[in-house]
Amino acid sequence: MTKNKLLELRKKILLSQNLENKNIDNILKWLRQRNKINKMRVSKVPVNALNGWYLKKNGNLFHKSGQFFSVEGVEVKNAVERETSSWSQPILNQKHGGILAILTRTNKDIVEFLLFARKEPGDKSIKLCPSFSATQSNINRAHGGKKTPLSEFVLNNKKNIISETIHFEEGARFWKKPNKNVIINVDYKKSLKIKNPDFIWLNFSQIKKLNLKKGVLNPFVKTILFMI
Repeated sequence: MTKNKLLELRKKILLSQNLENKNIDNILKWLRQRNKINKMRVSKVPVNALNGWYLKKNGNLFHKSGQFFSVEGVEVKNAVERETSSWSQPILNQKHGGILAILTRTNKDIVEFLLFARKEPGDKSIKLCPSFSATQSNINRAHGGKKTPLSEFVLNNKKNIISETIHFEEGARFWKKPNKNVIINVDYKKSLKIKNPDFIWLNFSQIKKLNLKKGVLNPFVKTILFMI
């Protein structure tokens, strides 16, 4: 079923690319404006000063909710193909995997993808990210905050899934963390209900051009769209 939907999307994109506006100047200007408006400020603090994070007797770092991730240790042996055959290091162990989704719609024969201008704690500036990015802990609202934007479009919405696959996050930093990557179709009229000013609809040509710009696209955007 999803295979047929993916083939149909590929055909639409081929037709769409002949009609698409490939200019990205306004998009880059919009990103600069979002950066100026964004009020998120991040500073480094000692680990023992983190609110809600604690050290176990064995030294592992964990969150009071028991969710999100813990910082644990691994010992590697017999890695004969690597620079050194054995070492030990800390690693992030996520209790649950994540869901990364991009919504797509067709607007007057132009295929568009919804990206989210979002900043993570380690980012220098805002990046264009997938429409929806959440771990199960975020979905459970273990942080005590709001639900992830677009949850109503992504969760429990199998009928509109065009394609999905599982990728594991970088194994040098995460312990066997799976991410479900999903492309979801949205009816054009329903898409107009998305009013968040940090979202932007872009065509495939624009996304490919933005990929050549330094520090603009979140890597997961490319991982998801590679399914196409």
